Amino acid sequence: MKSLQKIGLFLGVILIFLLGQTGCQDEWLDKQPLAALSEASFWTTESDAMLALTGVYRNSNTGLNAYTNELLIMSSFTDDSGYKHGAVGVIYSGYLNEGDGQVVKAIWDRAYATIFKANYFLANIDKVEMDAAKKAEITAEVRFLRAYEYFYLSVLYGGVPLITDVLTIEEANNQTRNTLQQIVDFCITELTAASSDLPTSRPENEKGRILKAAPLAIKGRLQMIHKNWSEAAATYKQIIDLDNHIIDPKYKEIFEEVGENSKEIILSTNCVAGLFGNPQNQRNYHPDFYGGYQEDNLYQNLVDAYLMNDGLPIEESPLYDPANPFENRDPRLYASVFLPGYTMFRGRLFPTDSEATKIGALRGATGYGWKKYVTEDYGGDWGSSGDDIILVRYADVLLSYLESKLEAGDNITQELLDQTINQVRGREAVSMPPVTETDPAELREIIRRERRVEFCQERLIRYMDIRRWGIFLERLNRKFYGMKLTDDPDNYDAHTVETTGKYRGHYIALDKTGSYTEDHALLPIPLYEININPALEQNPGY
Repeated sequence: MKSLQKIGLFLGVILIFLLGQTGCQDEWLDKQPLAALSEASFWTTESDAMLALTGVYRNSNTGLNAYTNELLIMSSFTDDSGYKHGAVGVIYSGYLNEGDGQVVKAIWDRAYATIFKANYFLANIDKVEMDAAKKAEITAEVRFLRAYEYFYLSVLYGGVPLITDVLTIEEANNQTRNTLQQIVDFCITELTAASSDLPTSRPENEKGRILKAAPLAIKGRLQMIHKNWSEAAATYKQIIDLDNHIIDPKYKEIFEEVGENSKEIILSTNCVAGLFGNPQNQRNYHPDFYGGYQEDNLYQNLVDAYLMNDGLPIEESPLYDPANPFENRDPRLYASVFLPGYTMFRGRLFPTDSEATKIGALRGATGYGWKKYVTEDYGGDWGSSGDDIILVRYADVLLSYLESKLEAGDNITQELLDQTINQVRGREAVSMPPVTETDPAELREIIRRERRVEFCQERLIRYMDIRRWGIFLERLNRKFYGMKLTDDPDNYDAHTVETTGKYRGHYIALDKTGSYTEDHALLPIPLYEININPALEQNPGY
């Protein structure tokens, strides 16, 4: 496997830390590094250790901001939206199959490049003479970054090779997959250890470095995925008891550069406009109507999931008017979605009809667009904004704590609801009615809906949720609809629309009925890796 083969090739080449490289050139093997650094001379001072730490962060899951199509294409693995090049089936114009280099191989390569850097750091850090507490702290950061890569790999691929040492080329090319349980156990151990040596908060000049709550939050996610509910609840309670994070009174602004210092953010990629910028928010999510790429399009059933502002679903609320479907809705809908004929943005009304929204002309269009990550008054480089990429928010901690308590069979009280879900719904920018339901079956559905709208389009949360809830196939094998185009579908032929049922008159964006099996919940192991190392077994279904 090439990404593991790189581990051997990089041995002793310290420039990987300086340049953040994930590949190498053959001539490097025969020449002295231009910076005249060597393993013998490098691991000496605290400055060396901090430089190496920066290298581990550089292209890790928490540090990489390059556009790889990952988030956009993986959105097609949920029932919320679809990548614009989507097609029926699991393979999207060459993506998400064994030979895909944009997602399947890109994630794998990034993970193992980071794992190598982390292993190399951990193998050498004890050589450095520095303050013991500082050394413990940066070691904890690296252990977290490595564990986070393994967490991510376990979610997307299942069991993978567990590498904790720097390998030779021969060793790297003979690795086999560890079991999923072995990966999970390793992650839990590492995340637990890392949290004990990390600070609860940091000064401004350390923004972007790992906080104590981050490994606990990822540990909690793992425990929930594997249904260790009581343990997950205890983990999330540790974060709550830190008393460091809050629910921000704002909502939309959290995802913009102006909100990057919000105390709701637990883990994020720190982006700097024009230098280490975010290439996605202001360009790829931006509707084409306003000059963007509109790479991904939201589905009608996501829009329908947003409650009315009286706290009732659209099917039950007396406030719902089918002729004015976007009136009186949860404010998070307006913050998250461009709504046809309703959203005013940059002085222009978002398109009102099928011709204006280019349904049928723009690939994958549904009439809805991402608004959550687009800043209305942004005037900088569209391909390099300063919007941080949020990976974990405190809202996730509170909703996950409540869900874990519920699924563990604990008593659900109004006090618990007020400490968790009602904090999230009660933020000033949202102000949705508080939840009072304590019946487990009813509350379960309330929590699941709340997670869907609160975390709309946030990095893989919906994908992880529908898998752990056991509804992946149910939610993916169906028709997906766009905006309503006509009240008379029987006599409408401009575009393909539904003629019966709840979505009568709505544009049929994509019909995935019967396209998925349970095997497709995981990504395939990259074919490129298997060709190099046949000892790697492919995931079922590929």
